[in-house]
Amino acid sequence: MDERNLKMIFFDLFAAGSETTFTTIYWFVLYMLHHPDVQKKIFDEINEHVGTERVPNMQDKQSLTYLNAAIMETQRLASIAPNFLPRTCHSDMQVRGYTIPKDTFILPCLDSVLHDSQIWGHDVMAFNPERFISQDGKLQIPKEFIPFSVGNRTCLWREYGQNEFVSLQIKHDSKV
Repeated sequence: MDERNLKMIFFDLFAAGSETTFTTIYWFVLYMLHHPDVQKKIFDEINEHVGTERVPNMQDKQSLTYLNAAIMETQRLASIAPNFLPRTCHSDMQVRGYTIPKDTFILPCLDSVLHDSQIWGHDVMAFNPERFISQDGKLQIPKEFIPFSVGNRTCLWREYGQNEFVSLQIKHDSKV
């Protein structure tokens, strides 16, 4: 480990975090163009909970259920990162009748979960933020929602990306 190597690691981390955030924003805009009804619901929610008299902040995120659901649906459907970094089995495992030996490299395919009709329903490939909203109108996050992978080694930039995306969206929508 030297200074040059450390700089390259930081560059990779920032580039990966920024790239996926911007790609998510591009997909979100595309979905909004194709779903003006969803865009209107988000706009109305922001006007109701934030208004136009002040600058939005991250505390507003808690009250913007529909916006958060639309962002999550974008992350689920858009395949921003369909595969995650390789992992290694720490012990022999049985998965669906197959034995995966210890020290085997595994490449997680997130789309196999995020696009599974048994989990998300027959309309799995349709943009539907309501699938993240419970009967009582609260945001629900199913355990199968894994756009950042799972386990101890999820995406390092998960919180940054989610917060940055919501912040940019609130600022944009409140000016419309």
